[in-house]
Amino acid sequence: MRLFSGLLFIGLGFIVVSIQRAQADNTIQMVLDIAGGAHVTADGVQPYPRLAAEFEPTRALLLGVADWQPHHREILIEIAEKAADHVNVMVLCNDTWQIKDTTGWLLEGGDKYSHVYFCEFPLDTVWLRDFGPIFSQTAEGSQTLDFYYEGTRPKDDSLPKVWSKRTGSQYVEVPWTVQGGNLIGNGQGLALATNRIFEDNYITFPQPTPGVNPEIERRKMVVDQFMKFCNLAQLVVLEPLQSELTKHVDMFATFLSPEDVMVAQLDARVDPVNAAILDRNAARLSKIKVGGQPLRVHRIQIPVRDGTSWSAYTNVVIAGDLVLIPIFGTDPPAMVEAAKAAYRRLLPEHTVETIDMSSMKQLQGELHCLSLHVPAFAPMPDRIYPFENSVRAYFPNGKTE
Repeated sequence: MRLFSGLLFIGLGFIVVSIQRAQADNTIQMVLDIAGGAHVTADGVQPYPRLAAEFEPTRALLLGVADWQPHHREILIEIAEKAADHVNVMVLCNDTWQIKDTTGWLLEGGDKYSHVYFCEFPLDTVWLRDFGPIFSQTAEGSQTLDFYYEGTRPKDDSLPKVWSKRTGSQYVEVPWTVQGGNLIGNGQGLALATNRIFEDNYITFPQPTPGVNPEIERRKMVVDQFMKFCNLAQLVVLEPLQSELTKHVDMFATFLSPEDVMVAQLDARVDPVNAAILDRNAARLSKIKVGGQPLRVHRIQIPVRDGTSWSAYTNVVIAGDLVLIPIFGTDPPAMVEAAKAAYRRLLPEHTVETIDMSSMKQLQGELHCLSLHVPAFAPMPDRIYPFENSVRAYFPNGKTE
């Protein structure tokens, strides 16, 4: 698709780029800033399809145990325990042997898991958020968006397509790449990502057009396609944290409602570079309007990084009326309590709990990265096995020994 564009420099450090789609009735405008951020807007966006928000009603919280190591099982047990009476948990297992092993792990924590289910889906890794289906609501039902993923993990990359087939949802293949942890939405046409989307979708021009900035052109092409496939009215591209290997937006931001976003905050005396990045991101978001009103930006203090490991209090799971905050055992207790208090204040109808992620500290992923929300409007797959059935089949006496 060829795009007609016009460039206009305004102020000191902003570039406005207008993109007119040749076969569409809306115009996209991109405002770049010199620090690597961007605000993209589109006119004439229809209400559907609509990218789901994680704070919306949840049918199930998915976890995958493909390469989940036994010494991390306490994390799975804690998630299952604290999800009880709040949200259903479905564990994706590669085969029946893995269902048996996972059932045994959970039995170590007791047998009160009527909200836990198993389903066979062959996977390569546990990082469901990044390669799993992205759910979008249509006027008649739901879509499963499938962005290209890591080429060396074929089972992971095939999950959205297999999920769509087994649920009957509409399958939409997207010929671009993004990890799910780097795309979060408010459910009303606004999404956030970091500028990693430009690195992952790097376009080269064998014969650049004279007088045209190729760096701006490639960004235009990427945001145009993201806006199209996700049916977005606004996309805000933020700066990623430095010395944080994923460069994902969920490591420092999460939506609490269509109008509320939580952004991490750091002690500038200890980490001035990343503190400044987070402050700039918060400032960008404070200028965004939703429904004619400014987006409400809330800040939450997080611990300084330990090498490349981050204790990210925005890498949360918000499912049903439950908030699960990932923590490390080395986190300052007062900071943990302050984080819990912040979520309780902003989400007073929710139960707020923590999950100790210490055993996964060196893996560069956290709680949100491990999980995936199935929104209430999306169908579930076939061949789901309740925890109780698995116990009766593999551990009829209710014990693992």
